[in-house]
Amino acid sequence: MRLLVRLRDIDMALNDPIDLYCERLHAGFWAEPVNAVSNLAFFAAAAGAYMLWKRDGKNDRFILLLIGLATLVGIGSTLFHTFATRWGLFADAVPIAIFVVAFLVYTLRRFLGQSVIATSIWIALFLAISAVFPRLLPPGFLNNSGFYFPVLAALIVLGALLRMKGGSMLWVGGAYLSAAALFALSLGFRIVDPSVCDRFPLGTHFMWHGLNGALIFLMLWTVIQQKREAA
Repeated sequence: MRLLVRLRDIDMALNDPIDLYCERLHAGFWAEPVNAVSNLAFFAAAAGAYMLWKRDGKNDRFILLLIGLATLVGIGSTLFHTFATRWGLFADAVPIAIFVVAFLVYTLRRFLGQSVIATSIWIALFLAISAVFPRLLPPGFLNNSGFYFPVLAALIVLGALLRMKGGSMLWVGGAYLSAAALFALSLGFRIVDPSVCDRFPLGTHFMWHGLNGALIFLMLWTVIQQKREAA
């Protein structure tokens, strides 16, 4: 009986509504229509990258995995911005985290030539920083965007390392640094969303989606283009 009560409590907790963004009108379904529709940017990025992959990178299954993960990012974000529950938040966050880690692995292994052990150490360090850094910030600080600052830092560091490597990695590093600038801009829109509600009830979170869709396409295009040039 106690187990049944606990399972019921877990179910209720997972279905608790979450109101995080300006646009949300109520606790029900489809209360963030613009935020939800703006997730089309992720699907467009994945579809565009898939067409490029079919043409130029069909022999690299890891890139196809990245494209699939980009699609899952779109699905998870759409679920969260339509249902806006705790389980929806989980569905939103997990694909993003997996995509980020997978891209880091690809970069470390394919572009920087790191061993499996070295890559594992770098990934473990990144995950540790990503787990600890948000906890060092005050609750609600920068609209709870603490997890994304290690991602931004990783893009900058990787871009710099690739530029230092030179050769065919020179332009790849430039692309990573461009991606970092784009991500910083999109992060700004995510951060200011709650502060503009009174003047702009729609909020700015939809720009976070749109720019991140462009960011994902840029990153996928970069790895596909580099693969084509190396062939």
